[in-house]
Amino acid sequence: MTNQGYDIVGDIHGHGDALHRLLRKLDYVEVEGAFRHSERKMIFVGDFIDRGPQQLEVLRVARAMCEAGTASAVLGHHEFNAIGWAA
Repeated sequence: MTNQGYDIVGDIHGHGDALHRLLRKLDYVEVEGAFRHSERKMIFVGDFIDRGPQQLEVLRVARAMCEAGTASAVLGHHEFNAIGWAA
């Protein structure tokens, strides 16, 4: 049986460059449009948006990783506020 490790990250707040640096520092490699790690999976714990200038890039990275199966994600209160405001 293989033990899979996890990295838990939250409060990215639209800082795409910082997210890219963090993923590389944690030894994730971008392959076919999604960051991947050979032994670990990312768990994003919300607050992807608000404040930073690269909100769409943060969402693109997180979505690509989730779709590739290399991450899971939950929404934070900033996402819930944006959904409520847009409704």
